[in-house]
Amino acid sequence: MKHKGKYIYVPITTEHASNFGPIGMGGRGDEVTTLGTHGIAAVVSNTSMDHYVVSKGNLTAHTQVIEKVMESYTVLPMRFCTVAETADEIIAFLETHARELKNKLKDMDGKVEVDIKITWTDIKKIYEEIVKENKKIRELKVKGARANQQSLIHAGELVATALEEKMAVEGDRYLRPLKKAAADCKENEPNGDKMIAHAAFLIDKGWLKEFDHRVEEVGETFKERIQIHYVGPMAPFSFVNLQLHWDE
Repeated sequence: MKHKGKYIYVPITTEHASNFGPIGMGGRGDEVTTLGTHGIAAVVSNTSMDHYVVSKGNLTAHTQVIEKVMESYTVLPMRFCTVAETADEIIAFLETHARELKNKLKDMDGKVEVDIKITWTDIKKIYEEIVKENKKIRELKVKGARANQQSLIHAGELVATALEEKMAVEGDRYLRPLKKAAADCKENEPNGDKMIAHAAFLIDKGWLKEFDHRVEEVGETFKERIQIHYVGPMAPFSFVNLQLHWDE
């Protein structure tokens, strides 16, 4: 028989026991409940002590539980696959870190995360602009097949640098008005040559309509040039990612 443990999803502030239904990780129908002390609780479900593979299905299950709890509580998302061996370990941790967790929950109260990715609609046009704007690249392009290997490598490096610079300039242009409606922003490295910017925004719910309006305004103003990919609102995964250490 496999050893059982407790899978931990989020801490919440509550004086009452809650049951969120048979939606626990692992697809076994485990009840998701609270385990708490002195006004702070962990949302947990029974689980085996096996490590969960980072897969789309497991990440979705983890996120769905958090979204369910978010309907009623402010949450601090835990790192995926945080498992304790016993309930006593969880209670001891909550008692030790109660003030810290309560303060963080207070900071996150009424806030959600929105994830924004901005991509160019026509990357071919962007490369054409780079050639037009850079005399050295134009000269190397004119040489074409007559250029030696070193010149071709240099041309590639020049294009890569110019693309990176263009991403930085345009990314700042598009993100700046969105940052003004956010409590916080964390920028990630763009992925691939089409992505200009990728950022997570922490938004006060009272500012969410204003933030959405700004996203629509940027999208409409530059609709011939960019596409905006919007995910959220969701739990503040990018701004809180707790990892528990039982030996602290």
